[in-house]
Amino acid sequence: MSLDLTRFYAAADGLPFPDRWAVMPWRPQQPVPPQEIPAQWQALCQRQLPANKRLVYLHIPFCATHCKFCGFYQNKLEAEATEQYCDYLIREIEQEAPSPLHQSAPIHAVYFGGGTPTALSAKQLHRIISTLRRRLPLAPDCEITVEGRILNFDDERIDACLESGANRFSVGIQTFDTRVRQRMGRRATREEAIQFLRKLGERDRAAVVCDLMFGLPEQTPESWREDLQIVRDLPLDGVDLYALNLLPSTPLGKAVENKRVSLPDVAMRRDFYLEGEAFLARDGWHQISNSHWARNTRERNLYNLLIKKGADCLAFGSSAGGNLGGQSYMTARSLEAYYQQLDAGLKPIMMMTAATASEHRWRLDLQGGIEAGRYDLSRIITDPFPLEPLLQQWQQCGLMHSDGPSFNLTPAGRFWASNMLQALQTLIPQLTLRNTHHANG
Repeated sequence: MSLDLTRFYAAADGLPFPDRWAVMPWRPQQPVPPQEIPAQWQALCQRQLPANKRLVYLHIPFCATHCKFCGFYQNKLEAEATEQYCDYLIREIEQEAPSPLHQSAPIHAVYFGGGTPTALSAKQLHRIISTLRRRLPLAPDCEITVEGRILNFDDERIDACLESGANRFSVGIQTFDTRVRQRMGRRATREEAIQFLRKLGERDRAAVVCDLMFGLPEQTPESWREDLQIVRDLPLDGVDLYALNLLPSTPLGKAVENKRVSLPDVAMRRDFYLEGEAFLARDGWHQISNSHWARNTRERNLYNLLIKKGADCLAFGSSAGGNLGGQSYMTARSLEAYYQQLDAGLKPIMMMTAATASEHRWRLDLQGGIEAGRYDLSRIITDPFPLEPLLQQWQQCGLMHSDGPSFNLTPAGRFWASNMLQALQTLIPQLTLRNTHHANG
């Protein structure tokens, strides 16, 4: 078969690609009619799905402030509103938990996202985590992550999370530079952020990770280098290095569009990433995905790795997204609709897609491999030979080391991984796919 590979070739000089393409999660394109969703969900709950890793995601849709780069802000933090939400979230868990679907497989990782999960009170956090552990079949080594920020995350809340079973904290830092932090809507200063992470890490009772973001307004090579040095000197178990994903609807996106704010260009973002990768490698950190590094074996980053490999995910809470056997769904975004459907005894699903298992499987298998930095295309393609000229060209441009259909990404290739993933996802449907099932390891 003749494929047009040249349009995906990397440039031999300068930047391999004009820009870094953002990858959105692939979802089947066949929506279930709204009137059919309740019956389909009930039928799904009575099934025991084929063996696959299983996760739980809980969404907490409240924030005390709206960070300027964030596209996930939904509801202002108010004590009365969060108490009502906590009651309904626990009702949702208890309503769904007894089903054959929810009890049929161990859950390997739980992730509290948002929003700001740590904006909930200590009592609310303890109630939710305890309910999960009591009602769902969590694996003995289940990773339970609470995502949060420094604001409001006091000792009482930390104690409540630990006592109820949380064993991992993911703290949004973005940068320690006080001026840039506060311009982005973060209140804590550099010193306060450092002190918080140091105290949390010195408890030594859970994995502690933080994220750094590159490509922020007014970020310089010097401030980025200082951020990396601070991470090195803190008692952290893991760190993420994320590129700023500029969303047009955010306050920052609008400021950039109106030319009130400028951002580092893609060449500078690449240099930030490569410097971070080299810095952490010299310090002995282990890279376990394109954006995540672990300092020790305590840090597994299990949820994020498995979700990209296509693990089944049970979703709870308003605006939570899940996936079961290639069938994706999202719960009601409006709190009013979320409460009304639970009052009616229904799972509050606003969107569901029909399962297209074979298509879903190969895409996630490929995505998970590229996220891990290595893949063998013969896992999913009967004859990968037509793609080898493209792999060889990418190798010549320093993006990978390839051996036939197998490849390992270089540090530069990891930065441009989303471009290569999209290229392969475009080309592979033109080839013959293997009719095989790959379980998540």
